[in-house]
Amino acid sequence: MKLRLSIIVAASLALFLPDSSANAGYLDPDQGWKNITSYDGLSGSYGSQTNTWWNTSEDQEVEPGAATGQQWDLEGFFLNDDTDELAMVGGFNFKYGQGGILSGDIFIDTDMDPSYYEYVMDLGFTDDKGNKGKGGKKKKYTVYENDEDNPITFNLTHGGPAGPTQDQNWTYSGGGSVVTGYQNLALTYLRNKNDKKMGGGVTGGKHNAVIVDVSFLGTNTGYDIFNTLECGNDMLKGGTSGAVPEPATIFLLGSGLLGLFGFRKKFWKSKN
Repeated sequence: MKLRLSIIVAASLALFLPDSSANAGYLDPDQGWKNITSYDGLSGSYGSQTNTWWNTSEDQEVEPGAATGQQWDLEGFFLNDDTDELAMVGGFNFKYGQGGILSGDIFIDTDMDPSYYEYVMDLGFTDDKGNKGKGGKKKKYTVYENDEDNPITFNLTHGGPAGPTQDQNWTYSGGGSVVTGYQNLALTYLRNKNDKKMGGGVTGGKHNAVIVDVSFLGTNTGYDIFNTLECGNDMLKGGTSGAVPEPATIFLLGSGLLGLFGFRKKFWKSKN
C-alpha cells in the first residue's frame, strides 16, 4: 500500500516539474546537436584595422575589413548524429540576403584536399517564378557530387573586403551529378530565434538557421564544410572526423582476439 502511494505521489509531482528538454534551445546538446565549427584563420592580424568583430571566434566575428554587425555574422555549423542533420547558423538572413548580398551554398570536402570539394549542397531560396534570392515560398536544395567527366563548377565571391576573402567558392554553377534521392528536397529554415530558443551557445540576439540532411555521407565519413556570403564578408568552416571505435568496443574486440588465440593454442597443444 505504501509503495503504491509513493508511486502515485511521484507521478503527480512529475506533472508539475519543469521539462528541461522543452525549455532547451533547438541546437542544444540534449537535443543531439554538437558544434562542429572550426576557426577560418582570419582575424584582426590581417590588414591594419582592428575591431572586436575581427577576432578568433566565429560567433560575433566577420572577416577583417568587412561590414560588422549581427546581420553579417555567420556563426556556426552544428551536426546532429542522431538525425543526420546539418545546421548552418547565422545572424545573416540566408533567405532574403542583406543589402543586396546573397548567401552561398554549402561545400563538402571528403578527401581532406582543400583544393576541391567533392559535394555541393545547392540551396534554393526562390520565389514562385524561380528567381533565386527573392525569399519566396520555395525552400529546397539539391546535392551534387563531383564527376571527373563533368566536374562541378562554382561561382566565386566578388566585392567586399579584399585579400583571402576574394575568389572563394560561393555558389554552385554547374556540372557534377545529382546524388540519388537528394534532388529538390525541402530544407528546414529557422528565422529570428533569440539566443535561448536557438541554443547551441550562440550569442547576438537574433539567429537564422538552414537545416539539411547529410545522411548521404555515411556515418563513418570525415569531412570539411565551407560556406560564405556573396561578397566574402564572412566565411564559415567546420568539419568532423570519421567515427572512432569506443573504448568498450576496442576492449571487446581485443578480448575476442585474445580468446581466439588462446583457443587455437590450446587446440594445437591437445593435437600434438
